[in-house]
Amino acid sequence: MRAAQELIWGLVRMTLVAAGVFYVLQVFIAYAKEESRVRPEFDASDRLRSLERLLVWAGVMAVWLVGRVARPLINMLSEASAEVGEWAISRRPVQAAIRSREK
Repeated sequence: MRAAQELIWGLVRMTLVAAGVFYVLQVFIAYAKEESRVRPEFDASDRLRSLERLLVWAGVMAVWLVGRVARPLINMLSEASAEVGEWAISRRPVQAAIRSREK
């Protein structure tokens, strides 16, 4: 009985992971095509398809938002890293700097 229960839960987990991967692929494909810039309209006769379009649109907007927020953050971290590198080099003794230039 326990083995059957573990098998069923394993199948349920695998199905959820597959659904999640499928959803993520749909979001990235829609984002790459830039089809989801306009919010989808709700069609009362086809509720399930409308819900799917709305969920994909929400995922695309989330990816777009993360991209908009991450770009300035990465630029700021890159500049800070360069400044720290310059500071570390300026703090090195002169002899070590001369040795590194000779090599």
